[in-house]
Amino acid sequence: METRPARFSPEIRRALRVDVSAALLFTVFASLTTPFIGLILRRELGATPLQLSVMSAAGGACLLLSLAWARALGGRPPLPYLVWPSFVARGLFLFVPLASSAWSFVSLVVAANVFGAAAAPAQAAVVERLYPRAARGRALGLVRMAGAALGVGLALAAGQLFERVDSRVIFPAAAVLGMAASLRQRSLPVPAAAENGERAVGGLRQAWAAVRDDDVFRRLLVASFLFGAGCWIQTPAHPLLLVDVLHVSAAQVGVFAAAAAVATLVGSAWWGELVDRRSSLDALWMMYVVGAATPAICALAWNPWMLVASSVTDALFGIGLDLVWMIVVIDLAGPRRAAQYVAIGATLAGVRGVLGPLLGGLVIWALGVRAVYLVALALMAGAAWLVARESGRHAVVYCQS
Repeated sequence: METRPARFSPEIRRALRVDVSAALLFTVFASLTTPFIGLILRRELGATPLQLSVMSAAGGACLLLSLAWARALGGRPPLPYLVWPSFVARGLFLFVPLASSAWSFVSLVVAANVFGAAAAPAQAAVVERLYPRAARGRALGLVRMAGAALGVGLALAAGQLFERVDSRVIFPAAAVLGMAASLRQRSLPVPAAAENGERAVGGLRQAWAAVRDDDVFRRLLVASFLFGAGCWIQTPAHPLLLVDVLHVSAAQVGVFAAAAAVATLVGSAWWGELVDRRSSLDALWMMYVVGAATPAICALAWNPWMLVASSVTDALFGIGLDLVWMIVVIDLAGPRRAAQYVAIGATLAGVRGVLGPLLGGLVIWALGVRAVYLVALALMAGAAWLVARESGRHAVVYCQS
């Protein structure tokens, strides 16, 4: 008989109050920027498939610096390394009114990705310290649920807003709120590291040793590489599918984002509960199966409204990736190596982030937009099978029982 989850301690509740308020501010920023970048680039600035591919690939290349960022963090207090890079990344959207061409807009997005990637190792270290493992999934799920609840109505409003207000006004306003979210995180009550806490992160040699010596982590990295390649290869195809094939309007993009926000609201609670109640590897392969549904839907979509379904599956996968993968890595690494393991995973994400969009651009040129989604489906389904096999072998990374 399953026991009910224990209530959050006063320390966790105090952290959640800050984390949730920061998440609400970030949700407004993200809702007014992320869903509309590709649309604005293609529709208003005439971005070519090459430019869209370069933007995606350069964003992936930023992740190649993850080991360097983790090494800079070392054993230092992680909170400043989370707050200030994200503050700069969001603040760069203040300069959107100065972007008069597709290349200048792409450059701003790439620069934002550089600073955003710098915060990832520190985020893992902050999460590991803030939330005990038995409550980590539920706590992170609650934070994501708060943002998703706000995002439901906000997404619909954002689509209408972009139809009526110049994007050069909207993006800077969103940037201010995103920067405020970063500053709010300064109040997170992050405990000091235990005596056996994080150790200094080495360079490539130490990263290779960690991968070589950890069989489970190595196999998961292979699966993650395949799945991530399936994700990245789609990135140059999405704006083309929206604008050129299905002729989607900004208002429809708002509806898609609203559906995604509802799915995120549900998925935040479900993934968080699942990852605390069962093995985090079980949650991972389930997440991969859900993610593989997105390219399948996009490959078959003949009407814009079919993308509501892909928005739902993509959001369920996205919130799962954000929550489950981090917990899997922390479970494997423990507190001493959490930042290093996250950096290793992010570095490989950078490799596929460079190659995937460029390969996607070649597939589009040779076989058309929809062929990209079929290739992505094969890669992502293969990754789900690998993780399910690993989970069925022996690797119950964490289970409350």
